[in-house]
Amino acid sequence: MTSTNRSMRLFVLGATGGIGRQLVDQALERHHQVTAFLRSPQKLGGARDGLTVIRGDVRDTDAISAAIAGHDAVLSTLGPPGPARNTITSDGARTTVAAMQTAGVRRLIIVGVAALFPDIGVFGRLLRNTLLRNVADDSAEMERIVKASGLDWTIVRPPRLTNGPRRERYGLAVDHLPKGAGANAIISRADVAHFMLNELESPAHIRQVVGVAYTKMP
Repeated sequence: MTSTNRSMRLFVLGATGGIGRQLVDQALERHHQVTAFLRSPQKLGGARDGLTVIRGDVRDTDAISAAIAGHDAVLSTLGPPGPARNTITSDGARTTVAAMQTAGVRRLIIVGVAALFPDIGVFGRLLRNTLLRNVADDSAEMERIVKASGLDWTIVRPPRLTNGPRRERYGLAVDHLPKGAGANAIISRADVAHFMLNELESPAHIRQVVGVAYTKMP
């Protein structure tokens, strides 16, 4: 599909998280109009040109449906606050999909976890079955909901996240991590946001699961 340089109206969930903050900042840098839907607007800081902040609960389908109308795409970086059992990722996906279907918004780019790749490696599988079990189970349910939605979705699965700078150089692969990422694959939150916006502007992975990681260590 061809790229577009036009300003788009973006609806962002998880805007106060590490990737979410980067997503908001970078989207505004690219001159998009951003609506951040979140429970605690004060955590996002002061007002900025191009940014609209709406207070709401991601589990409230009616509230999201009312806020989402008229947007070009939804970008979700929702995730649990820790490894304990939590269903925020799948609950958020369920309400988001229903709201998008009601409002007629079709494009969804959403963050998952690389632990779901079958070829994640021995250490990755160990984490998947122990420390990250609850996170991975909730993310797997999120993906099931998204894949069954009929929307134009892209699921992004990053490995271990860092607070490093935006390098704009990373590998991509469909249905697994990119070759060369290695057993200790990493990527910065800034570069995950960078990929999401690139995919938004130049769609190349509609209805695909994409692994994104550095193929050379920083």
